[in-house]
Amino acid sequence: MPGKIKVKVLAGRNLPVMDRASDTTDAFVEIKFGGITHKTDVCRKSLNPQWNSTEWYRFEVDESELQDEPLQLRLMDHDTYSANDAIGKVVISLAPLLAREANNANGAAGLPGGAVMSGWIPVFDTMHGIRGELNVIVKVELFSDFNKYKTSSCGVQFFHCPMIPPGYNATAIHGFVEELIVNDDPEYQWIDKIRTPRASNEARQVAFINLSNQVQRLVGLKAAELGANAVVGYQQDFDLEGEAGVVARAIGTAVSITPLPTPSVPLNITCTQQSDRERDRERDKCDKDKGSPRHARHESYGGREPVGSVTGQNASLNSSSTPLGIHRRSSDSDLSVTPKGGSLNASVGIIGSGGGAILRPSMNSNNLEMLEYPFLTMTEYPPGFIVHIGGTVCARSVKLVDAGGESAARAAWWAELRTELRAHARALRCTAVLAYSERASVREDVCVLSASGTAAVINLDCDFTLEEPTVVTTGSKNALDECEIEPCSIAHVPYSPGAGPYRAELSMCGGCRRARVPTVLLATCAKPSRLISYAKAVTITAVAARCRRAVGAEAGARDLSDQLPFLEYELHKLLLAKLRMQGANAIFALQTQIAIGERCVMALASGTAVRLGALPPPVPPRIKASEKDKNAIEIQKSLWEAFTANKSANGYDMGSQEYSTNGVLPEIEGEEAPVLDLCADKDACVLELDEAEDVETAKALAIRRNHMQVFTNMLRPALAAPPHAFMQVWRARLGSQGSGAERLVASALTGAAYKLRRLQPAALAAPSFHLELPEDEIQLVVSGTAIPLHDPSKVEHTNGVEKEGVLEGDDDIFALDEEQQAKPSPEAEDKNSGPAAGLVSLTTLSTVEGTKVARRVCSLRLLFVRETTAVRELGGLSGFLHTFTCEVLAIVRAYTTALGGNALTSLYLAHLLLHHNGHKNQGQCLLSVGGDVVHITY
Repeated sequence: MPGKIKVKVLAGRNLPVMDRASDTTDAFVEIKFGGITHKTDVCRKSLNPQWNSTEWYRFEVDESELQDEPLQLRLMDHDTYSANDAIGKVVISLAPLLAREANNANGAAGLPGGAVMSGWIPVFDTMHGIRGELNVIVKVELFSDFNKYKTSSCGVQFFHCPMIPPGYNATAIHGFVEELIVNDDPEYQWIDKIRTPRASNEARQVAFINLSNQVQRLVGLKAAELGANAVVGYQQDFDLEGEAGVVARAIGTAVSITPLPTPSVPLNITCTQQSDRERDRERDKCDKDKGSPRHARHESYGGREPVGSVTGQNASLNSSSTPLGIHRRSSDSDLSVTPKGGSLNASVGIIGSGGGAILRPSMNSNNLEMLEYPFLTMTEYPPGFIVHIGGTVCARSVKLVDAGGESAARAAWWAELRTELRAHARALRCTAVLAYSERASVREDVCVLSASGTAAVINLDCDFTLEEPTVVTTGSKNALDECEIEPCSIAHVPYSPGAGPYRAELSMCGGCRRARVPTVLLATCAKPSRLISYAKAVTITAVAARCRRAVGAEAGARDLSDQLPFLEYELHKLLLAKLRMQGANAIFALQTQIAIGERCVMALASGTAVRLGALPPPVPPRIKASEKDKNAIEIQKSLWEAFTANKSANGYDMGSQEYSTNGVLPEIEGEEAPVLDLCADKDACVLELDEAEDVETAKALAIRRNHMQVFTNMLRPALAAPPHAFMQVWRARLGSQGSGAERLVASALTGAAYKLRRLQPAALAAPSFHLELPEDEIQLVVSGTAIPLHDPSKVEHTNGVEKEGVLEGDDDIFALDEEQQAKPSPEAEDKNSGPAAGLVSLTTLSTVEGTKVARRVCSLRLLFVRETTAVRELGGLSGFLHTFTCEVLAIVRAYTTALGGNALTSLYLAHLLLHHNGHKNQGQCLLSVGGDVVHITY
C-alpha cells in the first residue's frame, strides 16, 4: 500500500535570537523524510517568521517506510558567509496518522478531519531545550492494497489502555503478541567520536524512534495475521546494553474491536434481540442444569471437591452463546518447542468481522491447555471474566550480554521465562496469566530478565459490551452474574488444600463460609470490581538489598543468580509485614523490579493494599524473643500501637465495605479482638531479632507514615477539575550494604503527599516507581496522577443550586505539569464545558474521571534526548530534570492538540538513561513518554 505525505510549514513564533547584530533570525526549515529533503524560503530578520507560500512538500514512499521513518523538520538560521546554524528540530512519527488513514481506506468510518495533523509544535533542541514553535500541517494518504504479503500493519490500532478501551466492543480476544529487535546504539559508534554532541544526540533520538516504530509495525503484523484489528495493553521498553547495542521490546494483547454506537443511540436497542435470546438460553441452562460442569466448577474451588477440578475449569468454556476466542497456531500442539513468533492462532472456523476474517477456534475443554502462551497484558477486566485468582507468578533469569548479539538469542531468553511462567500458572491449576509484564535490568555485561503476572481461571463467556467494564451496575442482567452463587468466588483458591505446588495457609471464606481462601492475596492486576473490599486503599512499598560478592562478567552473573532467591525472600517477607501493619490483607497492581549496582543489588516492590472481606482479618507481626527482653517487649508494644492506629486511619476497624449487586459480605464483630494470640504459630508473622538489622527493620515497621489514599471507584472526583500528572526524581548517596533505600522510598511518597497538599482532598492513581543504582548513588523516579476529590465543605449554594468550587489554575503546584504557553493558567469553567479550551489533561489512568470519552484518536509515543553542560546553572541535577520534564510535557500537549485530542490517558514517563558528571558540570537524559490521545467532554 504506497502512501503520500504532504507537508506545509505556515509560520514560526518565539524563535531565539541567532544574529546578535540585529537581534533577529533568518529562519528557514528543512523538511526531511528518508533520503529526500525539501527546503522552505528564508524569512529574513524576524523572530516570528511567516511563510505565506501555498506550496505543499510531497513525499511518495512505501507504507512500511511510512511506519518506520519519522518526519523531520529542522529549523535553521541562514548565514551568508558561514555554515548555517541549527535552531532545533521537530520530529513527527507518522504512525498515529497512518492508523487513522488506513481505517478510512478500508472503508471504516473516519474521524473528522481525516489523517491530518495541524497545529503549533514546539521546536526542541537537544542542547538548549524548547526554542520556539512551528505551525505545520501534515497529511497522509494511503492507497488501498489487499496484498496478503504486505509488510506493514496499517489498520491495526494500538492502545496503551490496560483494558478494552471505553467506547469499543470486543468481539474476540486473539491472545498474546510480542516482538524484539536488536540494533546498534549510535552513542557507541566510531563516528560518535568526531561529531558534535548535538549531532550525536539527534542521531540517537532518530534511531530510537525508528526502533520504536519498527517494533510496533512487527507487532501489528502479528496481530493482523491472527485476524485482530487492535492491540490493547501495549507495552514498549528499551534495554540499553552499551556497546552490545539497544534492544527494543514490545508486548500486547491482540483483540478484535468494533466501536459502540454514538451516545445519541440507546445502547439497549443495538443488541436486544440476539443478546436477550442468548441470555435467556444461558439463564435456562443455569436453572435447568444445577449440576452442570459450570456449577460444579464454582462449587468445587476452594478445596471442597478437589476431584476433577481441572476438568471443571475448562468445562466453563462450553457455552451456547458466541464466545470470545483465544486463538492459537495449528503448529502449537507441541508445547516443548520454543515459539518463533509468540502469537496465538487457530485454523478452525472463519467468521467475518469488520475489516476481515477472524480465525476462531472451537471452544472445547482442552482449548486453554493447548495455548502456547495464555497471557493477557490487560490489567482491568469486566465483571465475570476472572473466575478465580491463583496468585502472582514470577520467573527471573540472569544472562551475560554479548556484543553483537542477535535478536534470536534475546527472543530465546524471553521464551524460556514465558514457558516457566506458564508452568507456574498450571501448577496453581490456573488457565491463564493476567496483567503480564516484562522487565530487564542491565549493568555492564550482566542483565536480569523478569516476567510476572497473575495466575487466574478466566471465563471467556464474559460480556465485553459494557461501556465501563470496571463498574458493576445494579441493573445487570448478565447470565453469568446470575449463575454466580457468590461474589467472593474470585478470592477462592483454584486448587484444593494439600494439592497445591507448595504449602499454603488456607482459611474459610469470610463471605460464603464454605470455600477456602488464602490468608494474603497478591495480584499484579487491578482489583476486580465484584470483589468486596473496604473503601480505602493505600500504596505500600518494600525494598530489600544484598551486597554483591563478586564483580565481573561470568563470576558476577553467577553470584547475582545465587543472590536473587534470598533477595526475593527478604523482599516479600518485608512486604507482607508492612501489609499486615496497615491492617490490609491483599495487594493489587503489584510491581517488582531488580536494580543492579556496582556493589549491591536491590529489589523494589510496590502495590495497592486493600482489605478484602472474603480473606481473614490480618494480625500484626509478633516479635520472637524471651519475656525478659525489655527491648523486644517495647518493640512489640510499638508494633501493636502502630497497627491499631493504621487500621483506624484506613477505616479497616469499621464494618463498612463496598456493596455489590449480589449482596454484602457480613463482618463478624469481635473477629479482630484477639490479634496477638492468633499469630503464635504463623511463621509469616514472626520477626526474629537476631541481628541489628532486624531490630532496625522492626522499629521501621512501627513508624506511621501518612500517605495519600489510592483512587478507587468508590471515591467521587471533583467536577471539572483536571487531573494533575507529576513526576519526581530523588537521588541520594548509597550507604553500606544498601542502607537508606527504604527511607528514600518512604520519603518519596511522603514528599509527594506534602507537595500535593493544596489539592486536598485528593487521591493518587497507583504510582509507578523506577529504581536505579548509578555508581555509588541510588535514584528513584516516582510518577503518577493526583485526582482532586469532591469536598463537601466547598459546596456553594447559589440560587438554590449547588455548585462545587473548582481549583483555580494558580493553585497548581507542580510546574512540570503546566502549559508552556504565553497565556497563563486557564480559569475553570462550569461543569458542562470543563476547563478552558487549550488545556490538555494528562493522566496515568485509562479515563479522565468526571468526563466522557467522545472518541479515541490514536496512540502517541515520543522519545527525547537532552544534554547540558550547565547543570549547576539550572539548579543542579533536580533542576535539569525538572526543566526537561516540563518541556517534554509541553510538547506532549502540543502533539495531543495537533492530533485532534484534548487529553492524554494511560500516560507513562520512563527514564531510559540519566548520566551526571559533576566534575564536568554535564548531564544527559533520555526520556520516553506516551499514551492514548482522546477527546473528552465534561
